[in-house]
Formats: sequence, structure tokens, C-alpha cells
Amino acid sequence: MTRQPSPKVAILSAVHLALDNRVFYREARTLARNGYDVTLIAVHHRDEQLDGVQIRALPRLPRARRPLLWRQLLRMARETEADVFHFHDPELLLVSPWLRRLSGKPTIYDIHEANADFIAVKDYLPKGLRRPLAQTMRYLEPQLASRENGLIFADDAIAGSFASFHGPRITLFNFPGQDLIDQGADPGPVYAEREPVVLYLGGLEPNRGSGIMLDVMERVVGQLPEARLLIVGHFQPPELEMEMRREAERRGISHSLQITGRVPFERIGDYLHQARIGWVTWQAYPKNEKNIPTKLFEYMAFGLPIVSSDLASIRPFVEPDNNGLLVVPNDSERHAEAIIRLLRDDEAALRLGLAGQQLVRTTYNWPAMEPRLLAFYKAVLSRSA
Repeated sequence: MTRQPSPKVAILSAVHLALDNRVFYREARTLARNGYDVTLIAVHHRDEQLDGVQIRALPRLPRARRPLLWRQLLRMARETEADVFHFHDPELLLVSPWLRRLSGKPTIYDIHEANADFIAVKDYLPKGLRRPLAQTMRYLEPQLASRENGLIFADDAIAGSFASFHGPRITLFNFPGQDLIDQGADPGPVYAEREPVVLYLGGLEPNRGSGIMLDVMERVVGQLPEARLLIVGHFQPPELEMEMRREAERRGISHSLQITGRVPFERIGDYLHQARIGWVTWQAYPKNEKNIPTKLFEYMAFGLPIVSSDLASIRPFVEPDNNGLLVVPNDSERHAEAIIRLLRDDEAALRLGLAGQQLVRTTYNWPAMEPRLLAFYKAVLSRSA
């Protein structure tokens, strides 16, 4: 009997790094492990094969010059002779019609963010342009996406904006993969013997709470002088990092602030093992009320109790006094009180952390999402056969 060739998949992004945790560690590796021939075309330093995924590198260009990559991306995508094309950037909605026309193959749009609401908080855009651009995106994105052969959403709130789409569709939450869960199960340093480190993991922007962080930490350090804030991630805009360093110095707490910058995904466990608390400072903007912070589940995987802004996107996953504490987003005093409470009560902090870790092991994990992804791919390919 002749063996059927493996279906070929091309995963495309001119924005995301090739080793993005959703793009590579979750989706691409899952497809490769389950018999798909996967090529990932994304921003990377060189072509290479990793974990069964063939990576073809794109250069990293400034935002204004990214459209210059579209022709190259289109050419490289066609060279894969893929059976399906899976893209992650909203601007590639302008490229995917050409890809379908030239290849005759289906395309999938993977939507990470509430993009219209995201535009509304982009500080690099002039304030007067943000609202009209957001409204344009709110109208155009579902219209363009209606021509795709399948849609993937990072959360159900995003999915609600595409209710009129009737093709294959699936929500794939950014839950931790088994590798990270196993790493978190390693106890690492004994919790009670760790330094009083409050960890913020991921990108930091004004809408994500950079404005209250140092006010909170000044209050915390006033009660617990040995406490430290560890920020692991990049800043947007980049000059925000220096602004925070200067403000920490002005407040006399620069010794309590540690910033690593962006680190490779495979290294985040090193920092999670150092911390006593996982902190989410996101503020009450429409985007943040919809999008779920991935860091929540990464904190839980490592048994960290959570102190988080009380937002609609977070409430379903953080049960107060079960696996974390929820506070008014812009209330520095309440954030500080919650942090101080957990830093002073190891028994309560450990209980909350272990409860969250159990939720990740049983429910909030990527292995639970894998059957959804595979069934979705089967549906898209069967429709185009």
C-alpha cells in the first residue's frame, strides 16, 4: 500500500520571532509531532531545523519597513509547496488573497490580539489617529478574514468579533506546554528560602501598568526593605525602560529594581524559579479586558501565587484566596497590600501557588489544546481536498 505523503504546512509571520512561544513552541511543534511537514517562515537569525520544524529566516525590519518583506514572504511561502498556509499577522490579510490565488491552497488566520483595541493603546501612534485607525481595523479585519479558510483565536473574546465567519474556527488558549509544566514541577529553590522577589514576566507598556509599578514597590519596600521587583521582558516604547530606571532612582528604590530585557522563551523558567509572587499589573483598557495574559499560566505552572489586576479577562482563571489575589487595577495601595500580605505569609502564599499549579496540570495546559488544533487542521484540509 502506498503511503500518503505528510501534509505540508507553511507557518508565516513577518512580525513574530520564529521561536515565539505560541507560533513555534505550541503550534508548529505540535503539528510536526503529529505527522505534518512544517516550515516556519518568520524573523530569525538563520535558517535551521529545530524540533522537526524547518525554520526559514526573515530579517527583522522596523515597523514602517515591514511591508517590504511581503513579496519575499510570498515567494518563500510558494516555494514550500504547502498544502495549507497559516499566518499570524493582521497585515498579512492583504497578502493571503494572493497566496490563495497563486497556490490554490487554503489559508488560516491566527488572531493573537483584539487588534482594533490594541491599536487604540499603541503609544507610537499620534493620539488623534488611534481612534479612527482602531475603528477602521474593527470594520476591515472581520471583512478580510471572512475570505480565509479557517480562523484561530487566542481567546473567546477575540472570537466574538468574528461571529459571522462560518468556516472552521477554533479557540486555542495560550496555556503552557508540557515542557514548561514539567520544568515547573521541579521544586527548584525551597519557596520559603527564596528572596522576596516579585516577578513581572512579559512585555511592559503604559497600558500594562508601568505607571503604578514603582509606586507600588515604594510602598512594599517601605514595609519590607529586602523586597525586589524583577521585570523579565521588553519595553514598549523602548525608552520606557530608562524612564522607569530614572524614576526608581528618584524614589530611592533603584536597588530594588532588576530588569533583564527580553529573554529566550526556554530561559523563563530560570526566573520563575527565583520568584515568590507572580504579578499582573494590566490596566482596565478594552484590549486588556479581552486578552488573557499568558504570564498567568506560566506563574501557575511554577507554583507562584498571583497578585493581579481584577479584569474580565483574568477573573475566570484567578479565584481570590484560592490561587491568587485580585485588586483594583489602578490602586497602588491595594496592589502593595496584596504583595506584602503574601510576602509575609509563606504558608498562605504556598497554598495559593500549589492550587494554581494543580489547575495548570489538570486544565490550563497546552496538551488539552492539541486535539483542538489537529481537528481544526483536519477540517480545513478536508474542505479543500
